Amino acid sequence: MTNTYIPQYFSIEELLPPPIFLPVQFRTEFYRQSQALFRLFDYRVLITLDRLRKRYGLCVVNNWHMYDASSWNDLSAHMFRFAGWRPVDCEDGAMLSEHKFFRAMDCKFRNVTPNEVWVEMQQKVNAPEFEYIQRIEAFDGMIWFHFDMGHHDRYGEGIKVIGGKVNSAGLPALIERAV
Repeated sequence: MTNTYIPQYFSIEELLPPPIFLPVQFRTEFYRQSQALFRLFDYRVLITLDRLRKRYGLCVVNNWHMYDASSWNDLSAHMFRFAGWRPVDCEDGAMLSEHKFFRAMDCKFRNVTPNEVWVEMQQKVNAPEFEYIQRIEAFDGMIWFHFDMGHHDRYGEGIKVIGGKVNSAGLPALIERAV
């Protein structure tokens, strides 16, 4: 018996990149017993994904598995490959991105925008959907909701807002949690 949290609403394919981008050991396990790879993820990320999906409806992280393997290298704007875990040598995102440590997700919701989630987060920061979130990214025009478990100087006291190069979509630097 394992204590691994298995998400109710997400398959392992939605959280990992295509097998061609996986390290050999992960790729072997992916084809042998893919469910075992949920153990790689911070359980708080998996719980948060399920809670967000339950609250906001249909959500896509990665969708590469819906495409033919011949197109997995395609840089199409419609195919998401690295919105969950990213290999260390992945050029997407920052060198020390929480994605590379199994502690971040980029969610694309069908029925709500990131801005709508941010507004609700500010109003209900202690809601179960946001319980484990430590940081979010926010900038004008963002089409995905990024959350992670990354550390910051007021860890546990609030959700740190990491803005783009120019702005953070009008959000405060920290969405404080009620104590």
